[in-house]
Amino acid sequence: MRIVYDATPLLLRSAGVKNYHHALLARLLPRAAPHMLELFPFLTHLGVLRNERSNYPRLPTAARLGALLGANYLGLPLGAWAGRRADLFHVTYHLRRPPRRPRLTCFLHDLTPLLMPELHTPSSVRYFRRFAADTLPRLAGIVVPSGSARRDLVEKLGVSEERVTVIPHGVDPEFFPPGPLEPDSRAYDLPDRYILFLGALEPRKNLATLLDAYDQLPQALRESFPLVVAGASGWKNRRLRQRLAAAQRAGVRWLGYVPPSVLPLVYGGASLFVFPSLYEGFGLPVLEAMAAGVPVVTSNVSSLPEVAGDAALTVDPRSASELARAIERVLTDSALAADLAQRGQRRARDYTWEKAALATKAFFERVAC
Repeated sequence: MRIVYDATPLLLRSAGVKNYHHALLARLLPRAAPHMLELFPFLTHLGVLRNERSNYPRLPTAARLGALLGANYLGLPLGAWAGRRADLFHVTYHLRRPPRRPRLTCFLHDLTPLLMPELHTPSSVRYFRRFAADTLPRLAGIVVPSGSARRDLVEKLGVSEERVTVIPHGVDPEFFPPGPLEPDSRAYDLPDRYILFLGALEPRKNLATLLDAYDQLPQALRESFPLVVAGASGWKNRRLRQRLAAAQRAGVRWLGYVPPSVLPLVYGGASLFVFPSLYEGFGLPVLEAMAAGVPVVTSNVSSLPEVAGDAALTVDPRSASELARAIERVLTDSALAADLAQRGQRRARDYTWEKAALATKAFFERVAC
């Protein structure tokens, strides 16, 4: 079977979705036999796509052309050209004109452009609506990362359950420390103890509520546990950036984009990871923090309780006071923090990219029959 995999997200901006495709393909490509797995557009290897300096790298000419033409920003039907001899074309919603001849499947991370359009850019909302209207009805199968995302597809868009397959994300082995991990102050000159937030500066990640919650903590806790914010700039964040700049003068640190090679150290040195997102199709940072042996406080909405299980404290992400109480509880109860860390690491070991790759291969085989 010849499978064409739409790797356009590797050339675009979304760090989370980009990391998913990179991690999956790194395991799927070596395991594709006896099938032929090809990447669209114009990609022959993954090396240039794992960004170390920035989430917005200077790409080679072929990759830049792929981002421009492969996502069909010029309206060119390159998808039809690439899929003319394929048995299966695995697309994303970035592809405006997927081919009509081969059988189509899709990976869909979440429905937030439809469910929460105010949190996205107009172009993302426009592309997703076109995808939902034109491509979604034609799909022979859809991969989603969580049961929550599957329920949204079924309940909000009327997709039949049998067309949707849940394949959870994995976590890279680098996030698991080989033994007790000492805080590494060399990574960004971080303090010995800190609260960590990781996510793009965009409305859905809900950093503003975390800043409100942090302000409500007792001064002694804020002095002992500074808040470290890591993540790329994102969108719709002008006021948030202004507030973050002011907060940095009060001891909050914004690291900006953290490259994958350093990220395990940044997680591992934290005393607590807080992720109050308003909606996630999966919530990979929660899994990465648990793998690093860090206690987690996260939201009680969408897929996050599903990923965290009983290994994290979950709260209403729109309540700064509830979030502050959960943060204070973990930071002042060493037994609770240790228990959450141990539970989280055990739970994270169940999620591997190898499992995800084998499940994706099985999905392709099943849909092609």
